[in-house]
Amino acid sequence: MLSFNMTSIVNLIGFTAFMITLYYMLYKPYFEMTDKRRAEIEKNLNEAEKLRIDAQEKKKLSEEELLKVREQRESLIKNAEMEAKKIVESAKEIAEKEKGNIIKKAEMEANEIKEKAMKEMQSKVVSLSIAISGMILKEQLDKQANQKMVQRAIDLFEKRGENL
Repeated sequence: MLSFNMTSIVNLIGFTAFMITLYYMLYKPYFEMTDKRRAEIEKNLNEAEKLRIDAQEKKKLSEEELLKVREQRESLIKNAEMEAKKIVESAKEIAEKEKGNIIKKAEMEANEIKEKAMKEMQSKVVSLSIAISGMILKEQLDKQANQKMVQRAIDLFEKRGENL
């Protein structure tokens, strides 16, 4: 059966001292270290969660800003297109006005040339009439001479390249 002698008591005291020593030297530092590690991991996880939330907020803000920039870009493009259309329309109007002015100017020049040609023609007809009447008076011819004179006048016009 069980008997307790001094050796058993010394062994029990040694074993207890050994356990206390192990507790203070190994067990307690081990659990302190694991508690510190657990606290550090929790702290890092909390920081990571905060950073993730912050990153999501920044991403959301970036997306909103990007959307605003896209809207501004579209607005600028539309405004530029409208401005280009206005410029084209303005250029067309100016070209039409210029076209009208050029046509009017050309018509006026044509009328001036026509009037000048008419005056020149009248002047030639008058001078030709005077020349013919002078010939008629000079020669006082009969009908045959008169026909010769008319033929010479016609020949004279043809030589000059003029038509009546």
